[in-house]
Amino acid sequence: MSASPRPRRRTEAAAQQLHYRQQQKALRKPSRDDVARVTLHWLIQRILKHDKEGELARWCETIVRRLVRQGFERDAARSRVNQLIERYENGWRFQRKPHLAHDDDD
Repeated sequence: MSASPRPRRRTEAAAQQLHYRQQQKALRKPSRDDVARVTLHWLIQRILKHDKEGELARWCETIVRRLVRQGFERDAARSRVNQLIERYENGWRFQRKPHLAHDDDD
């Protein structure tokens, strides 16, 4: 009986994914998550800056409803969204990605 080709396919897929991620990093191309984080930060900061609490509350409920539709628990989703907003209100900034910094040696 021959061995199943599935583990090999999984290994090949993992290797291809690793290669793709390395290629994207070398090209300095932001990931989908990078874009989402920047967008979220910008949106929350903008709403807070313009004192639009009602808009922020509506936005939060929309996000929570969408997370629940994806299978997340409502209270946990609401807690996570509120936690992010509190961090931004308290001046939290993105963590710098040192590997993206340009070298000054050019």
